[in-house]
Amino acid sequence: MVLPAVTLVTAGVVTVGTAFACPGSSAPLSSTTTASPRSGAVVATSVRESDTVPPSAADAAAIVRAVKASPYTSAVPANQYEVTGTVLASSDPTWAYTELHPTVEDVDRAEGVLHRGTGGWELVQLGTYELGCGVAPEAVLRDFRLACPPPDAAPEADAPAAPDAAPATEPARSA
Repeated sequence: MVLPAVTLVTAGVVTVGTAFACPGSSAPLSSTTTASPRSGAVVATSVRESDTVPPSAADAAAIVRAVKASPYTSAVPANQYEVTGTVLASSDPTWAYTELHPTVEDVDRAEGVLHRGTGGWELVQLGTYELGCGVAPEAVLRDFRLACPPPDAAPEADAPAAPDAAPATEPARSA
């Protein structure tokens, strides 16, 4: 009997619990921290190598409240993540980028895009993949260094299936 020269071992990773999103941003970050003497809040702001400005202490606090009150984060208890790295777009400071960092092991980090309208700050998108695409203006996306596919790119659903892919089946219909 001849044994193989190479053995390949594959392992999967299973996340138990709630996840916002998995991969991190590709933009380089360095952090600065400032304290607001009035509110006692600590604002940790990521200084992105792009065209952004830090929010005021009032805006930073309002952004944290908007994230924690959002339907997008309602499945995760507010004490299981921190809102950090908040910056505003220089081209339009009514748009904000922020990061959600877990404080527990079964929650993954995510990024959010918020917009300030007449009703205040609102989390309009949460995730890490194609964040801001179809929501924020192009100049804002450039400020935050968020990448989107070209408008004429074919959606993934139209991509041809792999040769060894199993055919899709239709769900059973009830009578």
